[in-house]
Amino acid sequence: MFTSSYQISAEAITLVSEISEQIGILETLSAPNLVNHEESIDPFLEDELLRAHRNMVDGLSERAGHYLQNDPRIKLHMAMLFDWLNHTDEHPLVRSCIFHYNLTSIHPFSEGNERLGLYWQTLLLAQWRPILAGIPFETVVTERQEEYRRVLAYFGENAKITHFIEFILRCLLDTIVKEVKNKVENKVKNKSRGKVQEKSAENAADEDFETPLSKSEQRIVKLLAAEPRITIGTLSRRLQLSEAGVNKVLAALRKKNIIERVGANKNGSWKVNT
Repeated sequence: MFTSSYQISAEAITLVSEISEQIGILETLSAPNLVNHEESIDPFLEDELLRAHRNMVDGLSERAGHYLQNDPRIKLHMAMLFDWLNHTDEHPLVRSCIFHYNLTSIHPFSEGNERLGLYWQTLLLAQWRPILAGIPFETVVTERQEEYRRVLAYFGENAKITHFIEFILRCLLDTIVKEVKNKVENKVKNKSRGKVQEKSAENAADEDFETPLSKSEQRIVKLLAAEPRITIGTLSRRLQLSEAGVNKVLAALRKKNIIERVGANKNGSWKVNT
């Protein structure tokens, strides 16, 4: 079986934890649906990799869908890599990074290795958590291509893989955090829009209801949606408002029925109404 010398750093472990938490938030904010791919690709099959390469570089290379001929070790190394992929018990996030790194390092094709490595990691991640199929992860890594290639050229094999894992996980975390932020912002906008439409339909005259929400109200709603158990003290520090000011904003949002408190004041949580 293929083996790769690497170490999972403390930073990587922290990133895995943070990514998993953000994925949970993203799934909560997203409407439940089945993710359908245009093509049915099993990322654990080597033949599928060759087919994907053929589709990716067809017309650009005479060896599209075929490994390089000048190195007989490539076919063996790729078979061993897929054997490892199908039997490793590494966390899916780490597993996808290591596969991505080793595919790029083996360099089995005349061109398209980096693109295919990134694409294949996306497929592996999406099979683990389908919500990840719709995030622009590949775009974020491509935007940081200079750093990506600098990490790949890092001196020392063990250190190189460790830095690569950390780099890719940071890109993934940044991508998911941005997606969560966008979901929360859209949720707040839809909530405000719904309130306006409801008020118009019912011809209500609630003078306490204000639209759009103030900046402080919007920021607090975003924080509550992302972290339902956040404390008044934490809100105060992040928003640079006094605790009295935070409580005032919370009271206004509760009066507008935009948020509500679930459970006791000490151990309860906040709920942003949809």
